[in-house]
Amino acid sequence: MHRVLFLSSFVLFAFLVSGDSFRAEARAEEAPAPNAKPADVEIDAPAEPTHQLRLATLAPRQSGIGKAFQRLRKELKEVTNGEVNLKMYDGGVAGDEMTVVRKMRVGQLDGALLTSTGLGALVPQVLVLQAPGLITSYPALDDVREKLGPDLVALFDKAGYELISWGDSGQVRIFSHHKIQHPNDLKNVRPWVWRGSPTMRAFIEAAGANGVTMGLPEVFSGLQTGMVDTVIASSIGVLAFQWHTKLKTMTKPGGGIVVGAYVIKKDRIAALPKAAQDHIRQSAKDHAEEFREGGRRMDKEASEALAGRLKSVNIWRNKDAWEAVQRDARNSLAGRLYSKSLMTRVQEIVGKNY
Repeated sequence: MHRVLFLSSFVLFAFLVSGDSFRAEARAEEAPAPNAKPADVEIDAPAEPTHQLRLATLAPRQSGIGKAFQRLRKELKEVTNGEVNLKMYDGGVAGDEMTVVRKMRVGQLDGALLTSTGLGALVPQVLVLQAPGLITSYPALDDVREKLGPDLVALFDKAGYELISWGDSGQVRIFSHHKIQHPNDLKNVRPWVWRGSPTMRAFIEAAGANGVTMGLPEVFSGLQTGMVDTVIASSIGVLAFQWHTKLKTMTKPGGGIVVGAYVIKKDRIAALPKAAQDHIRQSAKDHAEEFREGGRRMDKEASEALAGRLKSVNIWRNKDAWEAVQRDARNSLAGRLYSKSLMTRVQEIVGKNY
């Protein structure tokens, strides 16, 4: 499986496509080739699919992720002699992340590639990785995930999901139509709050600002109409969604990391043939470092591209004020999303080495 699980960049390709066009592509993909030989002349004719794995991603079919999962689809058929059919709902046709989570819970989907918003809906404790100001560098995130990874994986297991692989979607920055230097500046703008993101809401509230709650697909129109004029996101997402065309400034340096992961419902992956299970897990393990580094490089390149189009604002001149807001925000979530003890463990890991 070449380049599958490119989690680090799945936010980059999250443009929505219509459900009708997805279904048309799926039908075309499943149609037999014009010159295919009849099944009765095959010595080892592939079996009819007896298992279906339904996954969702925001990435469109023609993106790197979309193509990677089409390769995975073929590989799963090969290793199972046609018993497993991977059905990929790409391009956001399955809905935004909260909708995807709901569909997994009711059995309409088997797995998905999710950012922290969707992951937090499954396992709230994982949002400790997204706690404002707690983890602000890739080395720190790597260290925390290495030390706490088994515990977090166990939490997903308890919730009924297998965490196949982690991924990152870039460092968080503040992009705005205005100049944002101090937390107080957020009180005078209209920042977007992603519906279903408690960490983003906690940060905005700790700054004393009034956020505008809306889903991801609504942000561009919100920027057009002026309903929102500020977004907190990674450079990958801002560039991909073309939000930068409605904005004027971006902050530096980058802050926390937008984490993501690939998850599958435990009962669904357990129902697959062992060859398919092994292939999915081993491929994720083999390519984890490659894709992690690739996503981080993409965010760096996106940030450099945006720096040439937007005015950069150094917010670290007010470092103490920003850190105070971040501290208040993450403390307000302790005991609600993640335990205080879990937050303390992360603080100890980060404080000791970074």
